[in-house]
Amino acid sequence: MKVLVPALAAALIATAGVSTSAHAALIDFGVTAIAANSLSYAGPTLNASTAFQFDGSPLVVVSTGPGDASGLTPFAFPTTPNMFVSLSPTDIMYGMGTLASDVTKKWTAGDGDVFTETLTSVKEIDRLTPNAITVTLAGTVSDTDSIFKGTPVEFILSANQVRGPGTAIVASFTNTTAVPEPATWVMLALGFAGLGYAAVRRSTRDKAALAI
Repeated sequence: MKVLVPALAAALIATAGVSTSAHAALIDFGVTAIAANSLSYAGPTLNASTAFQFDGSPLVVVSTGPGDASGLTPFAFPTTPNMFVSLSPTDIMYGMGTLASDVTKKWTAGDGDVFTETLTSVKEIDRLTPNAITVTLAGTVSDTDSIFKGTPVEFILSANQVRGPGTAIVASFTNTTAVPEPATWVMLALGFAGLGYAAVRRSTRDKAALAI
């Protein structure tokens, strides 16, 4: 056992070292809808809405966070294809907490890598602010370069009408996900293995002492 634990640790750490660069990626970008007249919602007020429509509004990336691996570029002139994302359907029907249908988001990175994100559930809806709403959807994302493979992702939609119902709507969303470092899981596993080994050794010593 004394030989097995260090050997196992070395093997796990070596494996983690090889795979960390491939899996320690994250997605972190923000998008805004730039055609306010194309935005609408279903319901008496925005905060009481059951659906939000992005119909006809280009969705433009306005920011990316540190380490973002989406391959997107924040809005700049001249425009380039990897500044936009698409939604299908453009109507997000979240009802009172359940998606009426999955929402698919796609984008193409500057190097041609194609990302497909499928949002399948409503994680949270914040209706506390009058004439505003924040909806958090959850799902997974994958890409053709296999940087991400069914990786958990969150989509946070924020919309508001500062002047109340019937006035212009401002909407944006953020997209975030992070893949845990394999080395982190390895260290946790080794920690539990070490505790288990220590407990076994202590039990063995106690039994030996009682036998004497």
